Amino acid sequence: MGQSQSLSTRRGRRRDRGVDRAFDASGTPGFDPRADLRAHARATTDTTGAPSRSALASASTATAGGGTNERSERDANENRGTTRETTTIRSHVNVNKATITCVTGEDVESERRGDTAETSSTPPPGVDANKFGVRFKLDCDEACRVTVAYVARELPRVSGKGAFEPASTNPIARTNPKSSIVAYVEAGLGATFTQSVEDFIDARSFGGLSELTTSNANESKIYPCVIRLECVQDDAGGTRTLADLPEVPNGGLAPLEPWVQAQTTYVEFERAGDASAPKWSARCVKQKIWVKGASYELQEIYGIVDDVHNGLNGAGGGNPDDDLCVICLTEPRNTTVLPCRHLCMCAECAHHLRLQGSTGNVCPICRNPVESLLEIKVSEVDASDASVV
Repeated sequence: MGQSQSLSTRRGRRRDRGVDRAFDASGTPGFDPRADLRAHARATTDTTGAPSRSALASASTATAGGGTNERSERDANENRGTTRETTTIRSHVNVNKATITCVTGEDVESERRGDTAETSSTPPPGVDANKFGVRFKLDCDEACRVTVAYVARELPRVSGKGAFEPASTNPIARTNPKSSIVAYVEAGLGATFTQSVEDFIDARSFGGLSELTTSNANESKIYPCVIRLECVQDDAGGTRTLADLPEVPNGGLAPLEPWVQAQTTYVEFERAGDASAPKWSARCVKQKIWVKGASYELQEIYGIVDDVHNGLNGAGGGNPDDDLCVICLTEPRNTTVLPCRHLCMCAECAHHLRLQGSTGNVCPICRNPVESLLEIKVSEVDASDASVV
């Protein structure tokens, strides 16, 4: 009860003769966290949004004294962050990148026996530690095709449609590549894909350890592992099915069609231990989605996952202060700073931040310069229907 009263106290506010004041529950003037920002804005603009007389006079005086010129004023205005609203793209398929792991024959054997003890540093007899596969969890609103390819080169020349071909320096692996792993998954959340033992790759069959542990994204666009989920778009007219998807080439990935929605996950591997008893782990490098013939690279926004799990607009059971703007501490945070991608401000504080000029136009979290601001609007949904996809 006391907590809700303090929140309502912070939110109490009214405008009096152009002066912003905050009021407590009894109506007594209190502290306004945005007072400095608004004072600075009023000093530079009048009620119509045009520069005030005092601002024009000071600018004129500075120009006469040689301290300011039109170029510096224009540069300062260009350096102020601009606010953009997001366009929502619904993705029907998603690989939970935090769940991507490597699975070995020893892991499969332990699970078959129901053994919960820690695995030994030495593989059991008959298990080759240099052979492994991948395991991950995925969510899909529609039935989808899962394809996994190893040591593959992205082919941007194919109209940017995300085609891949085998790219190992080992001539045998390149000319006779291991077939891409293909599986089909029904619609549902939290499904687990585990590569079968028969489809495990042998790390020794590629052209050196670096092919599995290093991505050459900037040069040859070769990636150790590529995972792709594909489903049919909602607006495909009902005439397309998964059977119409292009055939998967041996050791690669087929080009994407405009009526397909897909997500591509790029993975690197890490090896711990020596070659006789290696321990393999996986790490997601990046993810891309393909929607209506266009490709988008996914960028993580720091703080947005916590907001979704805690409930929209702070409606969850956690501490409500964790979801508030870090500047005013009264409104829910809904604006992201770019390029650092910190979700930390409300839209009003972000607007006032833009008016501070280059000296104060920095992220409140990391203090890096602000290039632009991204306002995120999430539609209200019932808590029972909310899910992260």
